Amino acid sequence: MLNKMKSRLSAAKAGYAGKVYRFLIVVPILITLILVMTSGCEYDVAEPQWDKTGFSLPESSPAINSINPPEGVAGVNVITIVGENFDLVPNSNILLDIPKVVVISPEIVEKTPTSITIRRPNLVTDSLFVKVWGDSGLVEKFGPYKIDPVLEQYGSFLENQQLGALAVDNAENLYVAISITPFTINKVTPDGQKTIFKDTLPSPPAVAPTDVKIGTDGSLYILRSNRLIQRANPTTGEVSSWHNLRTNRQLRVGDFDADGYFYAGGSRTSLWVIAPDSTSEEKSDLYPASAGDTILAIHVHNEGATEYLYLMFASAAGRFIARHLIGSGGSLGTQEVIVDFAQFLSPVARDFTFALDGTIFISIDGIYPLITYNPGTGKFDYFYKNILPPYAKQINWGTGDYLYMISGNLTPAQNWTVYRVDMGMTAAP
Repeated sequence: MLNKMKSRLSAAKAGYAGKVYRFLIVVPILITLILVMTSGCEYDVAEPQWDKTGFSLPESSPAINSINPPEGVAGVNVITIVGENFDLVPNSNILLDIPKVVVISPEIVEKTPTSITIRRPNLVTDSLFVKVWGDSGLVEKFGPYKIDPVLEQYGSFLENQQLGALAVDNAENLYVAISITPFTINKVTPDGQKTIFKDTLPSPPAVAPTDVKIGTDGSLYILRSNRLIQRANPTTGEVSSWHNLRTNRQLRVGDFDADGYFYAGGSRTSLWVIAPDSTSEEKSDLYPASAGDTILAIHVHNEGATEYLYLMFASAAGRFIARHLIGSGGSLGTQEVIVDFAQFLSPVARDFTFALDGTIFISIDGIYPLITYNPGTGKFDYFYKNILPPYAKQINWGTGDYLYMISGNLTPAQNWTVYRVDMGMTAAP
């Protein structure tokens, strides 16, 4: 038995060795045949059928180099994006992005191949990114850019009572008159705290205050669309009669010059000059009552050492701002029209004030409540467009950078309140 097993094992080994031998012979032969067969072959494959010249990176694309000014501080009305190839950028491909908060399209004022000027957006942030792109879809991003707040509701006027007039004294105390009975005057101190300065204005006249001015003595002078002008003591709030015209004219607005002369007017009243001794003189040749002119606002403005009386008035010819040189003893020079509102298609202009550089800021009883007029160029512009609430009435610039604005309307309804606007500049003296 043992011998048979040994014989079978020897035969198996011999068979295996033969198979290995044959494999080693066949494989090299097959490899040689494959090399011979493929060495002379060509792959006749057609070229791809796409246009190889149709895809390439753009030779030029938009680039942002800087933004001027470097921050959106108070007073900045427009922002300029400086760069290259902006002619490749459609207006719809310009976006302002606060990541994970909001993305908006800005209002474009002007666009050239190297700059894009936009209006200050109604945003407050320190993380704004400007994004632009052309047809290639490659997005150019610049930021972060900071935009400061410029507007706050001021004095806690939350009752939605119609407001009529406001004034600011040299200590930055704000006085605001209520236009409904009992015709209260509120006082707002510089820290924003509101108190009652005078709870009830005495009658007659039983009409709302239309203007309040701070006199050279610090007293409040109150006009109420009547011939009577009242004076309020700044410490006690006590109100007394200061001047009563000898004719039945309705004085609505007025202002003092440096010598204490008070210039007043209203609807079909002519212009009146009231001297420090309380005597009055009608300037019947200026805005005569017979002509039907209405004096809407009066402000004394210094230009260097020269004083001018500025008036906003409406006549049959339109609405204007004019000025008169103020001479000695309250004398006035001839009329010089400075602003013709026919050049600016807007709702009704209500009041005005001056920046230190001479720019005239005008309140508008409409959607865009504040515009500017540059006397040097004769051009109008919006200020803080789409940032300020609509329907501005009286405005008054304080001793610093803040402008105070009454906002409100009856129809369409708009809540009555006071806003403090950071202008980023000071008023004219």
